[in-house]
Amino acid sequence: MRHRGGSSSIGLEIGKLIFSELLSAKYKSSWRIGNNIDQCLLCGKCELVCHSNAIRVSRHNRTWTLNNRRCSQCLSCVVSCPKHCLSQVRL
Repeated sequence: MRHRGGSSSIGLEIGKLIFSELLSAKYKSSWRIGNNIDQCLLCGKCELVCHSNAIRVSRHNRTWTLNNRRCSQCLSCVVSCPKHCLSQVRL
């Protein structure tokens, strides 16, 4: 008997599993964005231009973090950095 109200939870879980495997395979890159933190102003321009929301800048904590799984390697952050302290580096 078919469940009313939409798709089954088993189908949804299988879809999530398959999609997460595709995403993790996509982001296996030998490159990442590196930051020379000594030169970084922590201005946040890189965070603002990041379309995949992979960068977090905290002036209060003096931290700059990159989520490599979310990063699409578009290099918008590298181009927008006023101090040119961001670069693409090989892992």
